[in-house]
Amino acid sequence: MAAMPTPDPDLVRALLAEQFPEWAGRDIAAPFEGADMAVFRLGADLAVRLPRHHGSVGSLQAEIRWMGRLAQRWSFPTQRIVAVGRPGAGFPWCWAVTSWLPGELAADRPLDAAAAPALGRALAEIHQPAPADAPWNSEQSVGLTAREPTLRQALDRLDGHVDRDAAAALWLAATAVPDDGPRVWIHADLHPFNVISRGGAFGGIIDWSDIASGDPAVDLGFAHLLLPAAAMPAMFDGYGGADPATVARARAIALVKAAALATLRKPVAAAIGRRCLIELGVARSCSTARSLPEMPP
Repeated sequence: MAAMPTPDPDLVRALLAEQFPEWAGRDIAAPFEGADMAVFRLGADLAVRLPRHHGSVGSLQAEIRWMGRLAQRWSFPTQRIVAVGRPGAGFPWCWAVTSWLPGELAADRPLDAAAAPALGRALAEIHQPAPADAPWNSEQSVGLTAREPTLRQALDRLDGHVDRDAAAALWLAATAVPDDGPRVWIHADLHPFNVISRGGAFGGIIDWSDIASGDPAVDLGFAHLLLPAAAMPAMFDGYGGADPATVARARAIALVKAAALATLRKPVAAAIGRRCLIELGVARSCSTARSLPEMPP
């Protein structure tokens, strides 16, 4: 049996020539490869997204199904589905051509505090009631209790560098009140590699492959990874406000994500996690993100 072609510019060009010849002559940039998708810039204003493995095909299919209608309601910049490709050129799955957002990843050029209201307004537009058949994300559509093993594992790896009592108090404040609010649409993966910065201003949101129904506190928790702590009140103002229980759950989710990132052997991601732990008040005797160590393999 022939091996599946590796997602590379040659494969992208072959798929385009076969299915969308009007774009086949455009420049194709080297890919940004996430865990699930390979993304190639196509000319100045488009991108091509290909699943990297079978497990990510369903995520792209959900993005294709839902983003066409949802993005029409939103005023903030986001990538939009321009065309849907079918299997071809030896590639066995669907793929998509999307719009390309100008700017830098917020992981490379963090958002300034002044971007907080715009981010909050964007999240308010996203967080509308989700229908019963909206996707369920096995990691992000779950409640806090289901996240506790992940948090414990990360804190164990960071032992000695985090204040376990402070982390426990933050967690208890979030879990003390039942979460019985309505499920809404959430991006579900709103880390700084999926948010665009334009010189520190909010430039939009990309990669909707994890879109799902869930607790709005999920995306609000990710916002702690995107903004300095002092900017969070302005973000919530832009959002239109949130009840104390939602704010507490957002902090708990930020703790889970920040602790997990801080254990990674990826310098940029780990630094983002360490900074967030410090601003959440759970880093022990640290005044800067550099004070938390790089984790061993």
